[in-house]
Amino acid sequence: MTSDELCECAKAVSTKAGFVDFVEILSRDYVSNRDEWQNDTLDQFLLGLSGFANDMGGYYKNMGEAVDVEKITWRIAAEMLIAATVYEG
Repeated sequence: MTSDELCECAKAVSTKAGFVDFVEILSRDYVSNRDEWQNDTLDQFLLGLSGFANDMGGYYKNMGEAVDVEKITWRIAAEMLIAATVYEG
């Protein structure tokens, strides 16, 4: 799956079940495309997740989306995981 396709999958997440499915897709992508992940170790991934969580208000503002980052949705949680694959923490 391309990174654009993963992002589209994340945007489609709206329920807990959808989030679980997305995490399974992301896990399979890691196995198949690990070399394409900038943060391909657990410590890098977690630092990327932390960095994105810290900065995500600015990200959504730049994207033109009004997102209350204190009350995230299943979609936002999925997008946080996508961001963690590349975001520098």
